[in-house]
Parts: sequence; structure tokens; C-alpha cells
Amino acid sequence: MAEETKSKSRIFELDLFRGIAVLLMIFDHFAYDLAYLFPALFSDYPRPGFTARLCSAARFYWEWDVRLAVRLAIVFVFLALTGVCCSFSESNLKRGARLFAVSLGLSAATWCFGRLAGDPEITVVFGVLHCISVTLILVALLEKLSPGKWFYLAAGILCFAVGLILEKNAAPVYIGEEGAFRSALLVALGLRYGGGDSFPLLYGGGQIFVGVFLGKQFYAARKSLVFHSYPGGPVAFIGRHSLPVYLGHQVLLPLAAGTVLLCCGFSLAL
Repeated sequence: MAEETKSKSRIFELDLFRGIAVLLMIFDHFAYDLAYLFPALFSDYPRPGFTARLCSAARFYWEWDVRLAVRLAIVFVFLALTGVCCSFSESNLKRGARLFAVSLGLSAATWCFGRLAGDPEITVVFGVLHCISVTLILVALLEKLSPGKWFYLAAGILCFAVGLILEKNAAPVYIGEEGAFRSALLVALGLRYGGGDSFPLLYGGGQIFVGVFLGKQFYAARKSLVFHSYPGGPVAFIGRHSLPVYLGHQVLLPLAAGTVLLCCGFSLAL
């Protein structure tokens, strides 16, 4: 009954598109695991045959120009929808603070995992969760000034444009040389690049700001623009619980796949 009431208060198309974006990001991350993580973790992966073809296909996909373009579109949809949702939230400061604590935990966990795998690029220095959490806090502070919806559109476009320029010219950061705090600050500012899950604040936050504008412009009544009821379904369920699904897949998916490889006789590179 409580779940039904909660669904009635949600907007179906937002959950649906966010669920699609999360599923595509999970596929993207799993391709990275197949192409680069497992070769670092297992001394005999890939073997000639199926796993070699799988690893080769994953590397082709990861380095494919089309994948880069599609990833930009998927990330924009996800971040913009995050902005739409936080445009009518009354607890962005609390949500941002909690999410920032979670993102710090993710950084610590991936740093430990990177040390184990011998691949420092696995470490999430300042990733999408860090970016979202800090931006939510900024939105909460800005809302106290009531800047209006057009401010978010202008600020979002400007931040995204500057962030895109900075990101294209950013050099990789190495935690061992720069230190954890300095590395995170450089990546957050867009001055350095921090691994696969690197989301500078201007670049990602600008997209969230655009989403805040879209939410204020089109969802001020907090009602669906298309559906009169909430159809539900597994994809919308994933979108409704995007944070635990996103965090869970970072650990559970490689753990499950690694367990399968161990059961198939592959050896850890320890």
C-alpha cells in the first residue's frame, strides 16, 4: 500500500528514462571490467577462446568513437533528470550531504580495490556521485536566493561549456604524486582527469543545472506530461531506486563475474 502511494506521487517518464540510463551505464561499466579490470585481477584472463573474444569485443566497444558519443548523451540524460527531480525536492541539502558521504565511501573502496588489482585508475577520485552531491548542495544554497529558472539555464549552459573545454585539455592525475585531497580538487575543477569515472563539477553540474531549469519549466505542477497513471515495470523500478542500483552494481556485478571466473578455473594475480 505504501509502495502504491509512493508510485502515485512519482512521475513515470522520469523514472523510465533514468532507469534506461542506469542500465546503459551498467553495461558500459561491465564492458570496462571485461576489458581491463579482469586482466589485472586474473593472471590467466583472457584465455584463448570465448574469454579472449569477449575481452577483445569489450575493448573494441570501450575505445569505439560511437560509444563515446552515446555515453555523453546517456550521461546528459541521467544528470539532467537528476536536476529535474531536485528542482521540486525540499531536501536537496540533506540529500546532497548524504550522497557526498556515500561518494567518499566509494572513493575509499575503489582505492583499496585499485591497490589490490594494481590499477590506480580504478579509484574514483571525483566521480558522478561526488559531482551530483556537491551540485545538490549548491542548488539547495541557491534556492535560498530564489534566482529563478532562467538563471539555472544560463548558468548550466555556461558551466557545461567551460567544463567541456577544460575536460578536453585535462591531463591525468596520479594520486601517489598529488595526494588524495589535491587530486580530488584538481579533478573537481576540471584541471586534471581522474580515471574512467571522472566528472568535473562544472561539466557535470552544468548539466544538472539545465535539468533544474527543465523541471521548473515543465514539471512545476509535479505531474507527468504523458501518463495519467504510473504503469510501473522493472525499468521504472530501477529508475526509482537508481542510487542503490548504481552503487550495488559497482561491487556486485564484478564480484559475481569474478566468482564465475574463479569457478571456471581462472587464477587471481596475487
